[in-house]
Amino acid sequence: MMSSAMSEYTIGGVKINFPCKAYPSQLAMMNAIVRGLNSKQHCLLESPTGSGKSLALLCSALAWQQSLSGKPVDESLSKKAEAPLSCCCTCHSKSFTNDDTNPGTSHHFNSPSTPPSERNGTASPWRDSPEKTTLAAKLSARKQASVCRDENDDFQIEKKRIRSLETTQQIRKRHCFEKEVHHLDTKVASGKTTKLSSPRKINSFSPQNQSGHCSRCCCSTKQGNSQDSSNTIKKDHGGKSKVPKIYFGTRTHKQIAQITRELRRTAYSGVPMTILSSRDHTCVHPEVVGNFNRNEKCMELLDGKNGKSCHFYHGVHKISSQQTFQTLQGMCKAWDIEELVSLGKKLKACPYYTARELMEDADIVFCPYNYLLDAQIRESMDINLKEQVVILDEAHNIEDCARESASYSITEVQLRFARDELDSMVNSNIRRKDHAPLQAVCCSLINWLEANSEHLVERDYESSCKIWSGREMLLDLHKMGITTATFPILQGHLSAVLQKEEKVLSIHGKEEAIEVPIISASTQIMLKGLFMVLDYLFRQNSRFADDFKVAIQQTYTWINLTDTSDKNGLFAVPKNKKRSRQKTAVHVLNFWCLNPAVAFSDINGKVWTIVLTSGTLSPMKSFSSELGVTFTIQLEANHVINNSQVRIFF
Repeated sequence: MMSSAMSEYTIGGVKINFPCKAYPSQLAMMNAIVRGLNSKQHCLLESPTGSGKSLALLCSALAWQQSLSGKPVDESLSKKAEAPLSCCCTCHSKSFTNDDTNPGTSHHFNSPSTPPSERNGTASPWRDSPEKTTLAAKLSARKQASVCRDENDDFQIEKKRIRSLETTQQIRKRHCFEKEVHHLDTKVASGKTTKLSSPRKINSFSPQNQSGHCSRCCCSTKQGNSQDSSNTIKKDHGGKSKVPKIYFGTRTHKQIAQITRELRRTAYSGVPMTILSSRDHTCVHPEVVGNFNRNEKCMELLDGKNGKSCHFYHGVHKISSQQTFQTLQGMCKAWDIEELVSLGKKLKACPYYTARELMEDADIVFCPYNYLLDAQIRESMDINLKEQVVILDEAHNIEDCARESASYSITEVQLRFARDELDSMVNSNIRRKDHAPLQAVCCSLINWLEANSEHLVERDYESSCKIWSGREMLLDLHKMGITTATFPILQGHLSAVLQKEEKVLSIHGKEEAIEVPIISASTQIMLKGLFMVLDYLFRQNSRFADDFKVAIQQTYTWINLTDTSDKNGLFAVPKNKKRSRQKTAVHVLNFWCLNPAVAFSDINGKVWTIVLTSGTLSPMKSFSSELGVTFTIQLEANHVINNSQVRIFF
């Protein structure tokens, strides 16, 4: 449930509804996030564990997003219409007056859900008693003092300001907010409130400056929140502004559950959302759930092989739109993946593909952050990050995830299986011109693997390997005919063989449409992974070649021998089942990425803003250089626990 102690903050022109009174560290984070989103700059934010990072992330990002789209936050909040801010020019009236007590523009500092008793002067434990001076007059006075400042002047402390004597608590708060943050609900120990700024006399304008909207008036731009962002918002074919989607990445699915619980507390709990996850967490088909490789089994069912199909997939249309989905019981507010799975079982609709369909109209998408960094997963999940907002929470180990996302491993067995399958396609004259070059690639890699497997160096018990640099591997690839010039052609062949096609054939005098066979799901996955790392190696004149190591590893495993019949067609079953197992050498071709900046190169420069947050990101300079991303906005927030509350015992 949403907290009754709702607080409202205006930061960078964005009105943020917060479920409680925010800590100084949360205000600093929201300030940094809004600044980054307004100016399309990347943010690196460090705030101690337990200081409310996730809540600040959700509220500030969603408030900024809704300020662009103009959507109301919540029914209860949208019912309270706000009075327009008083204007400093003659755009709306013939004469301008500085009336501080105009009841038509009265706006109190307490939250929209404050009880009437508090509005009448009763002190609240969460906020101050309201002032008689209107907010509009105060903002007008501040607007005059900040004409020559930049767009972030909301958070600058005015140089000339009349203050009453400060208490100890006020002094401490002022030091906390010197980092460009102002709290609208300043509370003093005595229960009395201090005005944010004293109203000043406003100078009259000369007649020649009063034609049209003047630069001092907040009405000169309807969106007034951020000139930079409003100028760069693109429009779709219907003329409607395309508001950036928010992709919120966490390390695990368990953390996603925690984030959605936080979202449920806020005024933004009703925003259209979805959660992307693997089939391991969302598949409900009995045949797929019990399978070792659920991805391959699912793809086989969707392809209709062996005459089988997935009836859960065909039921996705029942709940595939956000409008329909939010009318279902329990889904009008922020939901969790377990709730989606339960709903899918009940309605016979696939939760995995439902979540993907909901992504199209979702304002915020939750997922593990390897979904955003791994090029293969982005392609399979249809994730397009261009001009979108990417938030990575708990990103202290994001470097490891980025390195893993740009790495890939292939076994010799996988290569041989793919070679044989491609060979059968060529022999069957099925897209011969596309399958033949891919078959040649597999054959070349198998030959190279066999030739170099004899010269491995033993590293551990029953384990040996040999390592090449990325540059050395490029030379060997060149000998195989895989070069910077030929690789784009091979990519075209791979795209062609993955396309589904139907041919019309005449069978017994009747024309029937028959689907052209394509390679299996396992071969598709292997070739896509191989071409992903080759793309990194050849990209931008082999810019990332030095960031890769290529290794052949040999290990041993026990495999079950297939039963063979004798000349009479009988099978001899051994008494001891262990005798049917054999120790076999396994060769693996590894492409290891050593630089996390390789994976970030796919999204850096394309997205609207990248926001990285964690409790431990320092030293920030080295962290930024490792990722190859320039984080213009950086913040190291203090802990919410005051020094006076800490005692150390020796």
